[in-house]
Amino acid sequence: MSHTEEEAKEFQQPRRKRAIAPVVFALLLAALLHLLAIDWGQRLIQHRTTKDAAAAKINVALLPVAPPAQPVILPGTVAPKSEKRAKPPKPKAVVATPPVATPPAPATTDVPDMPSSKTDSDVHQDPQSSAIPTVPTDTPDVATASDSASTQAVATPPETRAAGAHYAFSPPPPAALDYQVLAFSNNLEWHGTSKLTWQTDGEHYSVVGEVYTRFFAKIIFLNFLSSGDIDAFGIAPELYTEKKRNRAATNTHFNRERNSISFSASDLSYPRLGGEQDRASVIWQLAAIGRGDASQFDAGKVIDMFVAGVRDGELWRMQIINQEEIRLPTGQINTWHVVRQPQPGSYQQRLDIWLAPEMEWYPVRLRFTETNGDYLELTMDDLKSL
Repeated sequence: MSHTEEEAKEFQQPRRKRAIAPVVFALLLAALLHLLAIDWGQRLIQHRTTKDAAAAKINVALLPVAPPAQPVILPGTVAPKSEKRAKPPKPKAVVATPPVATPPAPATTDVPDMPSSKTDSDVHQDPQSSAIPTVPTDTPDVATASDSASTQAVATPPETRAAGAHYAFSPPPPAALDYQVLAFSNNLEWHGTSKLTWQTDGEHYSVVGEVYTRFFAKIIFLNFLSSGDIDAFGIAPELYTEKKRNRAATNTHFNRERNSISFSASDLSYPRLGGEQDRASVIWQLAAIGRGDASQFDAGKVIDMFVAGVRDGELWRMQIINQEEIRLPTGQINTWHVVRQPQPGSYQQRLDIWLAPEMEWYPVRLRFTETNGDYLELTMDDLKSL
């Protein structure tokens, strides 16, 4: 390298240093300004937050909560105590009055006389009228086998129930009836099929029925059998058997020799006086009455029958509602609508029956409604004479 080249390099190095120095200074100055800006921002934020906190504290301190004018009364604590304290003075006043008054002795003698007069009047009234007697004597509550001892007295009191009324009747001819089933249970709606077979030779009868549906196989929800004779009262059951799905079969016996009605599902028993029905035969008894004397069917009329179920029995008041035209799968048809409405507080089903005078008074529609709203409705879609 020549001497001139070395001198040129030595001259360029100071120039580079002088060019870099302003850049470094500018960077340092910018950094310093950023630090000052950050510090100023932090102080400003802290000042605002402390100012807001101070204002919040001042607001809370300036708005104290005023105490309630009256103490709060809780419904679950004070009210019951006041009621318990209010009750003792009342019995004391009641207890204090009897010793002072002298007439308690005659009052006690009058108390036993009242029921005796009532029972005498009831006994005299029942033989004079052929109507079914009052509800309390004929409608015991549904009892289980464990309650049989206590309910036996209710089911078999001194007999005041009269025998059933005599009607002109004519049982429908034998037939096989097919029904479409619409049911609502457990918040589910399902469809199925039902078959009823009615047989009679004028002296005996039988009703066989089943309700089922088909999925992959036939599932039977209910089957029943009612059989017996036809006597002066009309349909006279001897045996009623009912079998529901997942339940054991039950038998209700109408014993002619002992004149009693008994149940396999309970220890209750009732005297057999004549005219009693079971859950299946009651429908065909109504049809026989309609065919024998259509004047019994008029809006507002009632037909009373004692009906035995699977574990007890009670009075059924069948109310003739009105004539109604309903639609069947085969077309429109005129019917008589009959309703059995359970008594208040009863857990029994409501039963709606539509009888068709144009079709030998066969039941063309049946509807069973539970107290919880579940129902089972059968609508006839085929009829075959046997």
